[in-house]
Amino acid sequence: MMTVSQRLFHLLLFAYPREFRHEYGPQMAQLFRDCYREQTNQSPIGLGVLWLHTVSDLFVSAPREHLERLRRENAGMSNPQRVVLTLGTCLAIIVVAFLLLSYGRSHQVTSILFFGKALDALVTAGVVGNLIIFLLRLTRLDPVKTALWTMLLVNSILFVLAWALGSRVDPQINLPGMLIAYVVSFLFWFALHWLWAKSKGDAELAFEQRK
Repeated sequence: MMTVSQRLFHLLLFAYPREFRHEYGPQMAQLFRDCYREQTNQSPIGLGVLWLHTVSDLFVSAPREHLERLRRENAGMSNPQRVVLTLGTCLAIIVVAFLLLSYGRSHQVTSILFFGKALDALVTAGVVGNLIIFLLRLTRLDPVKTALWTMLLVNSILFVLAWALGSRVDPQINLPGMLIAYVVSFLFWFALHWLWAKSKGDAELAFEQRK
């Protein structure tokens, strides 16, 4: 079980930028191993507590590190390069969420399945919403407003579809849990695009000041 958890944790590290992984990856892996031993020795649910903390930290710290990298690199990058880098970040988050959800379902990891609906919403809304957003970036529309309305509409439509289809299969479907999942998805993706737009603006301002 320790080996399986370690392999999964090493897989999750790919959600971080390469430079961050090379500098902090070994220390993070060692900390995970130490926490694994401590948590599993304390109680039977220790592994679930550890994964709960690990997953929540991942979805906060990984986007933050990518955005910090964007801030450092944006000043010397062209707009197409910024779009490609941001698209890559979004794809990486979607892939990690999908792999994490698949692992949780196949191994019945309770702590991961607890976030199952939110991970599902992040993947589906992330694929559809980000595709629309990056197509609209070819226009002169405001990027923050574009992300806001796109993610709001996409998550709302997906929620309605999931509720309509799910209620036919399971009349006792957990509607509040599904609603929370799509609200979390909306807030996550909109916050990511808002921070990206802010980092782009900060980088352009710094570039202008250097000129």
